[in-house]
Amino acid sequence: MEIFARADVNTIGRSRTLSSYWNWELGTEEFVFKHLHAAKKRPASIYIHFGVKGRRSLGSWVFRFNVDTGENERLHIPFLRNSQGQFEVIGTDNGCMAIRYSCISHPSNLIVWNPNTDQVTRIPDPMQHHCCICASTYAFLYFPDSVGYVWINIYKKKILDSLSWLTSYSSVTGHWDSNFSCPPYVQGVDSRYVVNHGIVYWLNWNNHAQTSPQCIVHFSIFTNQFGFILIPVEARAMIQRLLICEGCLYYAAVHAKSDSYRWLIWKIEKGNQGYSWELSSQFRGHGSAESPEYLTHDYLITVKDTSQPTRGTQFTITKLDTKNQQRRTLKVVEFPLSTYIKSLNLNFNTIVPV
Repeated sequence: MEIFARADVNTIGRSRTLSSYWNWELGTEEFVFKHLHAAKKRPASIYIHFGVKGRRSLGSWVFRFNVDTGENERLHIPFLRNSQGQFEVIGTDNGCMAIRYSCISHPSNLIVWNPNTDQVTRIPDPMQHHCCICASTYAFLYFPDSVGYVWINIYKKKILDSLSWLTSYSSVTGHWDSNFSCPPYVQGVDSRYVVNHGIVYWLNWNNHAQTSPQCIVHFSIFTNQFGFILIPVEARAMIQRLLICEGCLYYAAVHAKSDSYRWLIWKIEKGNQGYSWELSSQFRGHGSAESPEYLTHDYLITVKDTSQPTRGTQFTITKLDTKNQQRRTLKVVEFPLSTYIKSLNLNFNTIVPV
């Protein structure tokens, strides 16, 4: 079982077809957790959702990139789309992907999909019963050390309401449970949220006129309570990103000038007297700023738009050694059309059921 726990997903899938015994043995909850913990020790994958600029939703696709080797593959989304349909990747966790999509016959659908096993579960979208023109944002995460997951939906009942409401779906109960009002500083979930030990973190702008976020909002699925972390003035920037590294929360701020930029990566820890900010590392570069996406103690993965006007769209994925600050290009992705990144998520290749 220790050997199987270190095997890749394809090997597990083939081995489960040997007999009913191995199908059961390699599908137990105990083995799923063992395989999940081993997968998180291996290099992760980055899921990038590319889209064509404009209203052509058919011109969008999802690629999976290995952050260690740069190998990539295009994923086949498990539903049909038409010219009026669209889809968005809400988030990823434990190897599974949460997607919201719509088409003519289905105005709004939520699914949880494991691209490694092709398992799909469909969930009713609560927005079908709310105001269709009001803002509605989602988050997706698993309970720690569990195969149960939670969807979070923050929405407005009316377009002019000052308060937002939260409702959550649990795979354990199979329906949308809680429904309560949010604090005034919570208006929605930022699409680049991060998850750590059952808590969702995202950057929050108290005023839409602000060019940098004022605080980090967090919500616990265990207590159903909100909180916030004020961002120090010296850490605020126009380009920022929340990162998770070995169970700790990090905040990356990119300060860009005309021909150079500088990253400041802060480690955020909770103490008896609140949250402390410690400058963990900093990097410098020339040209347009890169976006930090994945952090470990040894390296940092960044994504940069290196497009040229006459050569279509081009994105460069780079691996940066945090010790000697040496860069290595993992992959250069080129498209003939005018393309942009709709979402970017980090995940692991696991057999977690949905």
